[in-house]
Amino acid sequence: MQFKTYISYSPVKPGSVFAVFYFEKGNDVYGWHVEARSHYFSAAFFMIDHFYANHPSRLYRSIEDDVYGPWAIDYPPMKNEIRCPVPESIGHELERMQSMFVEEWLFFKNDPGVDPELATYESQGLPVHAVGIKAKRLPRLDKNHSSWIYATPGMNSNVVELLRKYWRLSDKLPVR
Repeated sequence: MQFKTYISYSPVKPGSVFAVFYFEKGNDVYGWHVEARSHYFSAAFFMIDHFYANHPSRLYRSIEDDVYGPWAIDYPPMKNEIRCPVPESIGHELERMQSMFVEEWLFFKNDPGVDPELATYESQGLPVHAVGIKAKRLPRLDKNHSSWIYATPGMNSNVVELLRKYWRLSDKLPVR
């Protein structure tokens, strides 16, 4: 499975890191999303059921950034927790891909050994959020917009739009 990536960062607006990777399997989309806002961030695995079908889509997300823990339905909105809707084999692949994605692209402000990343951001006058894009990856972002953006070829912007529109940020995690 080849995953697609979308990352945006605003060097001006506080709380402005948005990163997602996903892959498609049949009519469904599976992935992981993280969004930093000021001193908080939200991270979770997700599944968009029937995304490429002529049926209404559902947006599922893990509640505690744990692919095997409880999940919720963000669209259409429901309050009850549910069991993980992701098949076990896909869950293992999501964990593996999330690890690779974070290792390649992201750092968390409270990670051990993050000082060189923070120093690079400071030297360039860039704001640091709860989650950051690794300094060595910043040159890959297209800086011709108010938000700097990176997207892999073939990335479906409708996935990003659906996440931005319906993702509930009620499960914010404070940075310690």
